[in-house]
Amino acid sequence: MAKKKPVVLRPFKAPRYSFGKLRVCKRCGRFTALSEERCLYCGRAALVSVEERAVSLAGRRMTVSLLIAALLTAAAVYFAADSLQRTLCALGGLALLAALFAAQRKARPAENLRALDELLGRNIAAVKEGLEINRQEAVSVVRENDTLAYEKLREIAVLLRGDRVARQRVALLHGFRLRKDMDLEMEQLLLRDFEPLLAEYIGEVARLRRDLIKDRTLRYVQRYEAQILEMKDGSAILAAVAGAAVRMKRYALLYSGFISRYAHSLPRDRFLRLHQLISAYPHETWNGLDIRVQEIREAKYRWDPDFGQAQP
Repeated sequence: MAKKKPVVLRPFKAPRYSFGKLRVCKRCGRFTALSEERCLYCGRAALVSVEERAVSLAGRRMTVSLLIAALLTAAAVYFAADSLQRTLCALGGLALLAALFAAQRKARPAENLRALDELLGRNIAAVKEGLEINRQEAVSVVRENDTLAYEKLREIAVLLRGDRVARQRVALLHGFRLRKDMDLEMEQLLLRDFEPLLAEYIGEVARLRRDLIKDRTLRYVQRYEAQILEMKDGSAILAAVAGAAVRMKRYALLYSGFISRYAHSLPRDRFLRLHQLISAYPHETWNGLDIRVQEIREAKYRWDPDFGQAQP
């Protein structure tokens, strides 16, 4: 097995909305999810966020409306029959411009959203093309710099979902030495089918960051439990996941059967947590998990004071 190497990943903050990572070139209209300075296609430093581009387009549309209103006012003044009509047309035109400007200011947030929706909707094919080119670019640098390749795929994955990108990310993570202080992910990497490298990653995350083991991960592990057991360290992986699940009462109840099968392999601290959880809620329906925990306690921790007095 290849030795895992230590890596330092740049901090990554997922945007509030997925399109927050998407940028568009004002010159050529190409889309990208990467953080390059210049457009990869035209070479210009003209990349802006799609939100900024939408605001610009909405502002341009509003400016055109104001110009049309101003031209109509000028035409009315020009073709007025006398000075009174010119004055009335000018005053009416100015009032119209003022009302239109006020209405535009009030409607600006909604117009910005509409422009964003139109920008993305009209260019959905171009967005997909840009993301696929981003993915190919990330894969192309794997041999030279696998850390950079992973960081690029991580950025793309915000928008380009699916097993292909997730599988490539898992393969890269398999070569990294993971640490608790790293910006680890879990549910974003889950696949539809069984992948041994993903199972190994889940086991590592379960030991390093138990808080990342949630419902979707627990369901994945249960679905492919038999395949994981066939792996070299399969039992250890499943025990680590079971140990992560006992941090919450809800998980312990929902996955009581799964936890029961690996309770005997839990480290002392995780088994103590499970024992305390069941002791705190004796009237819950534990589906036999409480009986299994009592058996293990009698066999392994009978004289351990943290588990209460030994029973005769």
